[in-house]
Amino acid sequence: MARITYQNRLFKIINNPYCSARDKDFAGDLLTYYKRHRKLTAGRARCVRELEERYSPEACEAIQRLRDQGESDPRIISLKALEGRCEPSSWDKGFLESVIDQLLEGRRLSTRQEEILGKIENRNSEEVVKARSRWTADWDLKPRLREEFRVMMDYYRANPPYFANIVTAYDIADSLDGHDYAPSKHVWDKVCGGKYALKVINAHWAEPKYPVGSTVVVRASANQFPNIYKGKAAAVISTTEPIRNASKGCKRYKILLMGVMKPALVDEKDIKIYRAPKS
Repeated sequence: MARITYQNRLFKIINNPYCSARDKDFAGDLLTYYKRHRKLTAGRARCVRELEERYSPEACEAIQRLRDQGESDPRIISLKALEGRCEPSSWDKGFLESVIDQLLEGRRLSTRQEEILGKIENRNSEEVVKARSRWTADWDLKPRLREEFRVMMDYYRANPPYFANIVTAYDIADSLDGHDYAPSKHVWDKVCGGKYALKVINAHWAEPKYPVGSTVVVRASANQFPNIYKGKAAAVISTTEPIRNASKGCKRYKILLMGVMKPALVDEKDIKIYRAPKS
């Protein structure tokens, strides 16, 4: 008869259809350790025994009975309704899925889990869900919201690592034909509602101090320009360039300096109207 090893025992746990996703991951980590060291520490061996007890034939029968009863259990029904109110792919939805599985396995929730459930209920109340629906309609019908979000994506792309995950998701969606990244109201508020974001957005919508066609000159205080450019006349050719900072006068221009073939980008605060020298 073949010797039963920890590898066999862990494989059995991982392949058990009643095993939770969390326990499968944990058993997988134990298996990786065993394959590397060909043994388990006393603590890890104890964990294997606890998992085997948790998913013994008797325990699995009890789990199945709980699952059968789950359709009529008021707590499970309530949590599934709450899960249905959560946004798809949200952390709240994932947490609820885990909690429901835990209850269906006959395991009690911790005090901390109950506290988190209370917060999730507040974040996904009927009123909040209605507000989300109104937000979705606003996003579809109000192009200004889309434009302000795009402006902030440009800003944060130039200023990593702030909101890097959101910027990446936005760029991926933008690269796919027919796809549009639609942020939740919560994400939009975080990205566009801060005091620095408001400075950027206000600068974006502000009338340019120097319209296209104006002749300007680079100020002596504009550190990003070589001295040979300072004081030289330049034509404004764009006033809608992506904003890179949130300081006063951050509206961004594209200018073409006299005698220079390549356009340059500059903040509004770094240029002024050109005054021809008196003859």
